[in-house]
Amino acid sequence: MENSKNYKELAEIIVRKLRDENFETFSKSMDFAKSISSEEYWKKPRNPNLDKELQKLQDERFDFLNRLSEKDSEILKRIILNVLDSTAFNFLREIEENLEENESIGLTINGEKVENITTELLSGTLFGEYFLWLEKNSKYGEFQN
Repeated sequence: MENSKNYKELAEIIVRKLRDENFETFSKSMDFAKSISSEEYWKKPRNPNLDKELQKLQDERFDFLNRLSEKDSEILKRIILNVLDSTAFNFLREIEENLEENESIGLTINGEKVENITTELLSGTLFGEYFLWLEKNSKYGEFQN
């Protein structure tokens, strides 16, 4: 059975916004921290308009990521993907559990209620579908346990 445009778009949005874009933000921080030495980082000029607490947070993040071994970096990447996947999975489970309730958050895609596309779900649930959506739509592979 061919999935509808709304089903495909929902899958792409969920994977892109709840997983891939967030992981890309993390990856950019990791890549930057690995691209220069600590000495080079501390020689870089600071933005005088940046809040001191935000600068401190950026400095701490750099130091932490810069010191990680290759193995530790890979482990941290899997942990970050796991947190993102768990968040998306739990969000979709909450929507699924409340679709028929008055407490539903009223999720729609292109004006169509999500309830109307649940007949297309191969897994039978929105949160189960997430595993399939990752395989098809994510740049970063399958669900991370």
